Amino acid sequence: MVARKLKSVFLAFIILFMQFSMLSEPASALDRIQLEGQASALTPGAKEAANLLGILPKVERLMQLKQARMGNESAPLSDEELGLKVDVLDKVLGASMEVRMVSGRIDRDLSWAFAGQGALNAKQQKVLNSIFTLNFMQIGVLGVLSGPAFLNGRGALGSELLLLASSIGLCLSLLAFAQTNVGYKKPVDGDATILTDVFKIQKPAPTEHESKLVVRYLDSVPPGTRDGKTRSQSLIENWKKGKYLRTMSEPNLEKLSAVVPQGKKYKVGAAEFNRRIRMLFDTQYTIELFHEELVELLRAAEIS
Repeated sequence: MVARKLKSVFLAFIILFMQFSMLSEPASALDRIQLEGQASALTPGAKEAANLLGILPKVERLMQLKQARMGNESAPLSDEELGLKVDVLDKVLGASMEVRMVSGRIDRDLSWAFAGQGALNAKQQKVLNSIFTLNFMQIGVLGVLSGPAFLNGRGALGSELLLLASSIGLCLSLLAFAQTNVGYKKPVDGDATILTDVFKIQKPAPTEHESKLVVRYLDSVPPGTRDGKTRSQSLIENWKKGKYLRTMSEPNLEKLSAVVPQGKKYKVGAAEFNRRIRMLFDTQYTIELFHEELVELLRAAEIS
């Protein structure tokens, strides 16, 4: 019994020694080439994010170190790997905060656009309600006056009153139609929106919450795109197809972007506000897609 126990202990010791030797044995040249190939296998989105942040070499080196430690995850991180993790995480978190900052600014611009559109619609509806009320009143009054005229044998006067009521009603209806199609306008106010970066309009003054990183993202071609168009170009093309952008004239683009150059005065109506709202929502959605690439980058570097 004792001999069997000693033999079992001896065999267990040999197995543990062999496993330790295999883990500590340096990788062959072929293995290192395979590891380096795996380390560079970033997703297209993660690679674009790393390029925009200027940390692609660091990410690839970090992935190589991660792959080299495969099978020995309990080993402590080297100073190089720890430093790379801190650098990559710092850049990614900073980029995420910039995207959030720009998105917050777009939320503010959307709030102002909705408020301006609501004020103009309320003013228009108030005028329309007054026109409708006046029309009903004049029809009622002239109708009541024409009644006694017919009863007293004065048919000509009654007919004239009804004709007058119809004429006034027609004029008021035309006025209501004009109000519905033309509407009211208000001067352009507020700061220039993110649409200035999409349309490449020169801003009269630096705006708040600008981000060169987000602008580079909008001016880059999405991975896997065959037409070679940047994100800004794709947005403009989609707006043209949807009839939100009917002309690329400078005054129209400046109105949509809430830009008023010195010496100019622009007014916008509810229709312009509606187009601006759609464009701001589309731009915000496009910018926030950058978060997905940042998450892919964190996962590739095994930081998240």
